[in-house]
Amino acid sequence: MQIDSSKIPSGSLLEADAAIVGAGPAGIVLALELAGTGHRVLLIESGGTAFSPQVQRLADTSGDDPLHVSMALATRRQIGGASNLWGGRCVPFDPVDFEVREIVGDIRWPVGYSDISPYFQRACDWCVCGEAVFEANDVPGLSERSLVPGFRNGRVRASSLERWSLPTNFASEYRSALKRTQGITLVTNLTCTEVVCDQSGARVESLHAKSLDGKTVTIHAARYVLACGGLETTRLLFASKRRHSDGLGNHSGHLGRWYMTHVESRIAQVHFTTPMEATIYDHERDPAGVYVRRRLTFSRDFQISQGLPNVAMWLVNPKINDPVHRSGILSFVYLMLASPAGRLFVAEGIRRAHIGPSGPVSVRRHMSNIARDLGPATWFALTFAYQRFLKRGRKVPGFFVPSAANVYPLMYHGEHLPHWESYVEPTKDCDALGVPRLRTHLQLGDNDIQGVLHAHEQLDEYLRQNDIGYLEYLQDASRVTPGYPFGGYHQAGTTRMSTLPEDGVVDGDLAVHGFDDLFVASSSTFVTSSQANSTFMIVAFAIRLADYLHRQLTADRSESRLAVQ
Repeated sequence: MQIDSSKIPSGSLLEADAAIVGAGPAGIVLALELAGTGHRVLLIESGGTAFSPQVQRLADTSGDDPLHVSMALATRRQIGGASNLWGGRCVPFDPVDFEVREIVGDIRWPVGYSDISPYFQRACDWCVCGEAVFEANDVPGLSERSLVPGFRNGRVRASSLERWSLPTNFASEYRSALKRTQGITLVTNLTCTEVVCDQSGARVESLHAKSLDGKTVTIHAARYVLACGGLETTRLLFASKRRHSDGLGNHSGHLGRWYMTHVESRIAQVHFTTPMEATIYDHERDPAGVYVRRRLTFSRDFQISQGLPNVAMWLVNPKINDPVHRSGILSFVYLMLASPAGRLFVAEGIRRAHIGPSGPVSVRRHMSNIARDLGPATWFALTFAYQRFLKRGRKVPGFFVPSAANVYPLMYHGEHLPHWESYVEPTKDCDALGVPRLRTHLQLGDNDIQGVLHAHEQLDEYLRQNDIGYLEYLQDASRVTPGYPFGGYHQAGTTRMSTLPEDGVVDGDLAVHGFDDLFVASSSTFVTSSQANSTFMIVAFAIRLADYLHRQLTADRSESRLAVQ
């Protein structure tokens, strides 16, 4: 059942077995999993079915962080959450991410790869991305080929796969299921503003929520889950100060610290010396028709021995805003995305990443490229429009233009190493509901920059040793910095997991340390950031949490029945 807060009288009390704050991927999966096992679930969403600029402004941060994207580009207060902006890439963390590594310092996950990997297939099912197989050598039809002829996996590997969802917008994919599933009540346009503890300070008494039209609602449940995004979950914990003056979960000063996103950069292009027609530069499809893409990664042993961050690199198109590429297809895409209609085709953050920073661009030269390649550009416009927007079922995730010279820019996507000095903090500036806004202080360390350089150096050496290619740097390697702004799309670390309360905010079961009824389902709990974007792992941890909560709630019922007898 779905109900808007406008239909609920002010001062109402809402009750359920589990109350979940946030109807993004984690909240939706949690709600459907728990309801499917017979529990009453209350799912609270700050936004509604349609996008509301007024509601979205509640997520704005305070101050100016030159390395951080606008929250309007990185988050979405709406049913489906950030999946409304998500490109659909599904990638798990790797075993090495959970190991003790010198490069991340004295930081330990309280769970291991073996604890979370059993949930990967269920996560694939929710993300609609096929089988949980992320290695090309294990996929029939893909294992017979390599990225380029002669490439053999060693310290550098070219068989790691990312999978692509339909792409799955969790709102459109699961809206009908949320409405028809018995036991779920989805309340929209209602924002949780405080987690209220009882006098002991170790249990949740209630959640307080407000709507923009001035209504207040109190929520009681046996278990509470904060699934309102990386920074919004952190902000809500900071704002819950009634029994904990420094913020709920800030018992050891870690709340808001260790803020990580990802290090992204294009500093080189790869020249393959192999036959051009044999290069796998585009998406492929597995036997089930799911789109996949090969990536360049480093082996676990090599990462450890070299002190490398976990990194993935893949082939991309030249920057489309620079007409020097002389491609009519790339110029067509640029002019389409740079036009006022460009916002209709992709999420704004993705659009800006493609068209690049504002500045003088020669429209005439782009038009010349199109005129010179009129036939291929026209054919591309027709076929891509069909495959991306009109075709039923799976949509093509993107497009790639083959290089006649067998030269491709490389996208570097690596883990942002945890730094205490990279953090968020509450300010005195409040949103329309009276909740203090956050100020972000996103920081890079020297080891983040050195990781970019070292990874490229090692890849270049491997290509040359195997006589299959080499790298050409696009800028002075001594002045490498990530693109502007640096990050904020993948928000991790600010409520991190830890075995001991003095080392973090939540435990290995995602319960806030000291509580048995308050949980966090968010990438903010991640201890390290890996090479992977967050969505897939958020869903995997949400499923694991759903199983844990099911056991807890079932035990509660058994105890209640015994007490009655």
